[in-house]
Amino acid sequence: MHLIRTLFLASSLSLAHASVLPSTPKPGIRALSKRAEPNTGEDFPEDEEPVPNRLNKVETAFKDAIELTSAVLSFIETDETIYPHYFDPADREEITRIFRDLNNDGEGHDMLGNFLVQTTDLDNACGDRGLAYSGDYNTEQPFIVVCPRAFNKKAIGDLEGKDRGDEDARDFYAACAEDGGDIADNVSFHFNTLGMTLLHEYLHYDLMIQSSFGSIVDNPDGEPGYGPVAVYDRLPKDLARVNADSYAYYAAEVYWSLICQKEFQGPREGIDDADPDCGEQTCET
Repeated sequence: MHLIRTLFLASSLSLAHASVLPSTPKPGIRALSKRAEPNTGEDFPEDEEPVPNRLNKVETAFKDAIELTSAVLSFIETDETIYPHYFDPADREEITRIFRDLNNDGEGHDMLGNFLVQTTDLDNACGDRGLAYSGDYNTEQPFIVVCPRAFNKKAIGDLEGKDRGDEDARDFYAACAEDGGDIADNVSFHFNTLGMTLLHEYLHYDLMIQSSFGSIVDNPDGEPGYGPVAVYDRLPKDLARVNADSYAYYAAEVYWSLICQKEFQGPREGIDDADPDCGEQTCET
């Protein structure tokens, strides 16, 4: 969610922990252990119960966001299957550059460390459908507010205190239907992990992204730009290149195509955009 306003957030910071590599190998994706990550403030106490707590989830999501960009970079230059559903071939070079800079050889862009991630919704902007919002895009101190419902979104990488063999593991980890998860045959809201939500917010940071297309926003020119139905073959391509969810869903579809080893069908309106976390509607990030 794109918010143009200065927001004062707590100044007490704790750096995110070092990377934990996912236990499930990712074909064609190179994972590195050293990464630039945002900062978390006093809204994320380390001793919060139960575990995995909100700090555990958001720190895993920092890593997951970069995993998504790694998947894109392993595929985008030769992608004639997924890419055309989201973007114009003429824009491929710049879109690749944006993902490459964000990825930074798997370490994450250096400027990700400028972000302060909090949960305090001082602007009351989370509303009924918001997962997160961000702002201060033209400053050295951008922020991301993660809304309560965003913590229902699942993880890709390992979460502290939650073994993948636990009986309730599927409540915490996104997975292919063949492995007992929710990611089936269609592009859908199930792609939207907490890491994908953060990736969406990163794309709004103008000083970091420096897109030649202009600022990457939400609902460009008033056209619906949230969710799988809006971004898949529907949003005009000249607007998709400045729409954050287009990048996020493209990255997610590439990632899950590699993991699930399948080609997904397009999203079905009223089914694959009916997210129960947002009242059976499309969530807004």
